[in-house]
Amino acid sequence: MPNSTGQSVALLGGLSDIIDSFDLIICDLWGVMHNGISPYVSAITAIRAARAAGVQTVFLSNAPRPRGHVRQTLLAMGLQAEITDYVVTSGGLARDAVRAEFRGAKLYHLGPEGDRNTIEGLDVIETPTPDDADVILATDMDFSRVEDHRSWLVKAAARKVPFLCANPDRVVHVGDKLFQCAGAVADLYADMGGPVRWFGKPTAFALTSCLEECGMAADTPADRILMIGDSLQTDMAGAQAAGYQGLFIAGGIHREDYPALEAAAVNKRVSVTTFKSMFGQRKAVPHAVLQQLIW
Repeated sequence: MPNSTGQSVALLGGLSDIIDSFDLIICDLWGVMHNGISPYVSAITAIRAARAAGVQTVFLSNAPRPRGHVRQTLLAMGLQAEITDYVVTSGGLARDAVRAEFRGAKLYHLGPEGDRNTIEGLDVIETPTPDDADVILATDMDFSRVEDHRSWLVKAAARKVPFLCANPDRVVHVGDKLFQCAGAVADLYADMGGPVRWFGKPTAFALTSCLEECGMAADTPADRILMIGDSLQTDMAGAQAAGYQGLFIAGGIHREDYPALEAAAVNKRVSVTTFKSMFGQRKAVPHAVLQQLIW
């Protein structure tokens, strides 16, 4: 795998350049496999080719919805059933936590009605405001601006009501437009002193749970597992937290930065120092980069 010395990041020609190094690929969805509206044909081809090469694949999404819902959405978009057999979602992991820890509790759902399938079937008592909730489950935003949530959540934060963030993404592309997500509200709640629990990437648990999902041994060598994603803050940070390798898709959230990254490369490699100067010293550094997921 490129970047074995940790001194530079490789700009790859395609996933095929490194496929022999891995037994499992954990792949992000939004920004890598699709743009929220239509799928990326080249990405589908790459995942199918990886499977044909004997590498297991599983999709890991910060979608705040159950696994089954996300799988059906992928099928409707045109992804084949044979590559959507294993899906893990932050919404599914949050539902598991509610079942285990908040049975019979008063729950406030922060998010649109379209996300109600995340709370359907849970043994909880829904409450119309967060003021008297025992737990808050956030799938998206209640208001168009993050700051508008401050007064809405002030009482809950003061009471230290647990805030379960089922969508840790701060922003997401829908087509060519950028929208803020529940993760940005969770940041606000934490700044207000409220306790936040994150589900999905970048938690190590989100990535390690993928092994159980697709029936791989928990002791699979970490350097044989590749996380592919377009977010340094969630995908690549998650890979770092789990000790896995990271392939950064720079044409997603950071699409405007890729030309400068390519220009900074010497022999298709960018120094870690240069990478951090471009994307931020505190951002996770991937092992390799592709502009888009291609074979």
